[in-house]
Amino acid sequence: MTHQSVFTIREAVARGTDFLKARGIETARLDAELLVGAAVNLDRLGLYLDMDRPLTDSERAAARELLRRRGAREPVAYILGRREFRSRDFEVTRDTLIPRPETEELVDIALAQLDRRFPGSASRFRLLDIGTGTGVIAISLALELPAAVVVATERSAAAAGVARRNAAAHGVNHRVDIRVQDGLAGLEPPFHAIVSNPPYIRDDEYAGLMPEVRDFEPREALTAGADGLDVVRMILAGAPPLLVPDGFTLLEIGCGQGKAVAQIAAEAGFHEAQIVQDFAGLDRYALLAR
Repeated sequence: MTHQSVFTIREAVARGTDFLKARGIETARLDAELLVGAAVNLDRLGLYLDMDRPLTDSERAAARELLRRRGAREPVAYILGRREFRSRDFEVTRDTLIPRPETEELVDIALAQLDRRFPGSASRFRLLDIGTGTGVIAISLALELPAAVVVATERSAAAAGVARRNAAAHGVNHRVDIRVQDGLAGLEPPFHAIVSNPPYIRDDEYAGLMPEVRDFEPREALTAGADGLDVVRMILAGAPPLLVPDGFTLLEIGCGQGKAVAQIAAEAGFHEAQIVQDFAGLDRYALLAR
């Protein structure tokens, strides 16, 4: 008498890892765990605690489809429809850039600068986030500064819709005003800080990006002209009159752009320009003040 073999979570993860490795995916094991976990409705801890549980036919089919999509280089965040940022879950869609760890550090720098420049303010800040995308910067600042009000702009109506859903999900939609607009027109000063993770990739770099980025993330959230600094110029040209005394502008920038951004800032009337490195030791943030 023969017995039908049992296909467990452990085997699904192992086979999924091999499948993704064969397609050149460096995070194959992690991605396989996340995707098999999604197929069986378990987080990673639950997955590890239940490795020997057999998959149903429907779960096996679901896992296979999720792994197939990742094998085609679709980012895990788009497959799952969410991304963790500062230990919180945010909805992401193909209309939004996927939040990166470097942007979490941008929030840390903003919080530290607000505390240093405006001591004793009890977080009663008015902040501006330009190009909010999923809303992670604006929402994180609102959550970590409980009295702050944040205006967040986004030129994509679809992305703004994602940001509004995220703000509502995190209970800060009454303090995060998400507006569909391109540029700074009509924004009511003053702001204690202007923050942004703008597009900063050069147009000629686009074709060489990883397929996960080039083929899936919205190009308008990635590229910004011949030198990648078109949006940075727009922000810095209009930022100074929007800021309170001692207010600052904080931008995420591309590696190697620090000197050019500092020059643009000086021409726009900023007298303080500090280029801050990320955890990898690369120029990543421009801190600018009048």
